[in-house]
Amino acid sequence: MYPRTVLLRDGLEVEFWPMVPEDAPALLAFYRALPPEDLLYLREEVTKPEAMDRWIEGLESEQAWHLLASFDGRIVADGELDYQSYGWSRHVGELRLVVDPAFRGTGLSQLMVYDLLAQAVDEGLHKVIVQMTVDQHAALHLFQKVGFRHEAVLAEHVKDQQGRLRDLVIMSYFTRDFLRRYGGQERPERIEDL
Repeated sequence: MYPRTVLLRDGLEVEFWPMVPEDAPALLAFYRALPPEDLLYLREEVTKPEAMDRWIEGLESEQAWHLLASFDGRIVADGELDYQSYGWSRHVGELRLVVDPAFRGTGLSQLMVYDLLAQAVDEGLHKVIVQMTVDQHAALHLFQKVGFRHEAVLAEHVKDQQGRLRDLVIMSYFTRDFLRRYGGQERPERIEDL
């Protein structure tokens, strides 16, 4: 199944594959190249090697799965499915997605969310959540389009890297909806297949 090539709206071919520890330096370079305003919305500092160390620990403990996308040998997106194997929320995963600004609006985000939800099904998760601030309009639109539903808004719950308080939106998606819609289908290779 991986690595696999997908075709975006503009005809660009992008390769998907699950992260392995050896990808950490290239992933760190991806995050360091993001514009400062994109970093405001990330809930942890990802431009330091320690972040990659934590992510590798998550991979090795099998409590996280990263899907990477590359174009011309350079990482252009990182999607993460994070989940616990114990506790009362062991059936719930959290999805995070960061895409290079040059690849937004191409269908890459939607294709990655599809693969991340398919992975959630493969992991036996019942529900997947996303969290974002209320002013992340493009992300809100993407997840609504895919089928996520609003669950909560937490007032002044996020303090961004500049110290500003922002409201947090929590949205959810039940994997049974994914199975109803796509059950048994091959993972799409083109955005038009969704």
